[in-house]
Amino acid sequence: MRTQRRDPLLEEFIAAACAMGLFCGAITLAYWLVTHRSPWPGLALGMIAGFGYGTALLALTSPRRGR
Repeated sequence: MRTQRRDPLLEEFIAAACAMGLFCGAITLAYWLVTHRSPWPGLALGMIAGFGYGTALLALTSPRRGR
């Protein structure tokens, strides 16, 4: 039985989305711990807007893997 692999670009996008999610979470948590203020809505909405752009950049600039 042969397993079907996903498209390498999709795999890179998923990895980049996980990395950006962890990065955004760490920044939000650090802001909250340092300032004792909620990062909502300014910081959180700004990070959500940049999330898509950052994920696309990470996915497109990552090294290509062999099939």
